[in-house]
Amino acid sequence: MMTLQKQQGFLTIVTVVLIVIIGFVAISIAYVISRSAISTSNFQSASRAFFLAESGLEQATRALLLPTIASRNSCNGLSISNSSMSGGTYTITATGPFKSPAPATTLNGALTNSATTIPVASTTGYQSAGRIMIDRELINYTATDATDFLNATRGIDNSTAAAHASGTAVGQYQCSLTSSGGAPTLTPANPGDPGGIQTVNENIQLQEAWAVGNKPGVSTFTLTHWNNPTEISWTNASVASASAVTLTSITMLSYDDIWAVGNSRTFVHWDGSTWTAQTPAAIPNVTMNGIFCNASNDCHAVGQNSGGALLAHWDGSSWSRIVPSNSSGNNLNSVHCDASNDCWAVGSATGNKLYQWNGSAWAGIVVGALAGFNFNGVFCNSSTDCWAVGSGNIFGRKNGASWADASVTERGSIPSDTYNSVYCVGPSDCWAVGNTNAGNDLFVHWNGTSWSRDSSNPSPVVNLNGVACANTNDCWAVGASSGGQGTFFHWNGTSWVNVAVSGMPNVRMNSVAIIGPSSQPWSNWSENFS
Repeated sequence: MMTLQKQQGFLTIVTVVLIVIIGFVAISIAYVISRSAISTSNFQSASRAFFLAESGLEQATRALLLPTIASRNSCNGLSISNSSMSGGTYTITATGPFKSPAPATTLNGALTNSATTIPVASTTGYQSAGRIMIDRELINYTATDATDFLNATRGIDNSTAAAHASGTAVGQYQCSLTSSGGAPTLTPANPGDPGGIQTVNENIQLQEAWAVGNKPGVSTFTLTHWNNPTEISWTNASVASASAVTLTSITMLSYDDIWAVGNSRTFVHWDGSTWTAQTPAAIPNVTMNGIFCNASNDCHAVGQNSGGALLAHWDGSSWSRIVPSNSSGNNLNSVHCDASNDCWAVGSATGNKLYQWNGSAWAGIVVGALAGFNFNGVFCNSSTDCWAVGSGNIFGRKNGASWADASVTERGSIPSDTYNSVYCVGPSDCWAVGNTNAGNDLFVHWNGTSWSRDSSNPSPVVNLNGVACANTNDCWAVGASSGGQGTFFHWNGTSWVNVAVSGMPNVRMNSVAIIGPSSQPWSNWSENFS
C-alpha cells in the first residue's frame, strides 16, 4: 500500500512538472509568435515606408525635369509635405541648387580614363558627394577631401570615360533631395520611436542651356541663359562689347567650359564666371559660322571662305588656322565630331566637297552624289551615321563608309525649303529646323526610317536657326521672326511649344546648346537609419 501511495505521489509531482513545462513552452511559443507577428508587422511597415520614401524621390526627380516646362519645379521651390500614397505618407525637401563656384576648379594634373580619384586645385564650393562634369564626361563620386573627388564612377549616363588634360574645368549643377516615408504616418506612435519611418537622400543633376544671337545696332554679345541663376526660365545674360556683334554658334563642353563664335573672327569663352572675348590674329577677319569642342584642348571652328576653306583649331591655349588638303573656296557653316579623330564640316557646294578631320589633319572629300547642294548644319551619331541639312530636301546622309543623298523613302514628304540646323538624340531620333514654310514653322523629325514634318505649328511663325536636345522629350529650337524678334520653342515629347522670354526684345537667336542628364539624373543615393 505504501509503495502504491509513493508511486501515486511521484506521478502527481511528474504531472505537475509536465504541466508547468507545457505551460512554459506554451507561453514561450505564444511569446515567440507574438514577437514574430510584431517583427513581421514592423518589417512590413518599414518596407512600406521605404517604398514610400523611394516613390517620393521619383516624384521629386520628375518634378525637377518634367518635359512640360509649365509644370516643372525649380530646386529651390520644391517642397511636398505629407503626401498620401498606398497606406502611408511621404514628405520631400529639396536644398540647392548647388552650382560649381565661379570660376570653377580645374584638374590638378592629367586624368586617365580609369582613375577613380579626381585631383583638382580645390574642392571648396562643391558638394561632398554627387556628380561632376569634366569636358563631356559625367562622373559620380561619394566623398571629397581638400583637393580630390573620391570613389569616382566614370562615364555615367551614356557619357564616355575619357582622358582629360590638366587644367580642365570641373562643372557641377545639382539639387539635393531628402524624402521621408511613413507607414501609416510620418508621426511616431511613441515619442522617440521612429516606428515605420524611412528616409532616403540623393542628388539630382540639373539642366543648363545657353543661346546666342544678335541685336542689330547694339554693342553687345547677345546671350541668354536657361535654368540658372533664375531657375526654369531664360535670363538675359548679354555682355557689352566694343561693337555690334553677331554670335552665330555655341557649343557646351560642361557647365563651366563653353565657346561661341561670330562675325569679325569673334570667339568668346565662358569659364563659369565670365565671358571673355578673343580675336585670334591667326584667324582671318571674317565671320565664323560654327564651332564644336571635343575637350578643353580640342575645339574646331569653321567660317567664311578666306583664301580657301577656313577651319580653326583650339589646342587649349590658342586658336590656329588649319589649311585642309584638297581644299576649295567653300564657305563653311557647321562642324560636328563624334570623336576626337572624326569630325565633319559642311558648307557651300563649291567643289562638291565636305571636309573631314582624322585627328591630325583636315581634308576635302568630293561627294558627287551631293553635287550643287549647300549645307547649313551637320550632326554625327557615329563614324558611320551622320546627317547634313541645307537648301532643299536633299538631305546628305552618311550611312556606312560614305556620304550619299538620302533616298526618297528616307526623305519622306518633308518640304523642299531651307534647313538651318540638325540635332540627333540617337540614330533613330533627330530633329531638323529651318525657315518658315507654307505659313508655318518648319520642324522635321527622323524616326530611324524616314523624315516627317511635325504638325505642332506653334505661334509665332519664325525662321528657325538652331536646335539642340537634352533627351528625346526635351529639346529647344531658337529663331527670329521677320520683324527680328527672338523666339524660343520647346519640345516636350508631344509637341513644340512657344516659351516666352522676357528682357530680350528685338533680337535674333541663331544657336542653342544644352547639357544635363539623359536618362539617369541621380547620384549619391543613401538611406538614413534611426
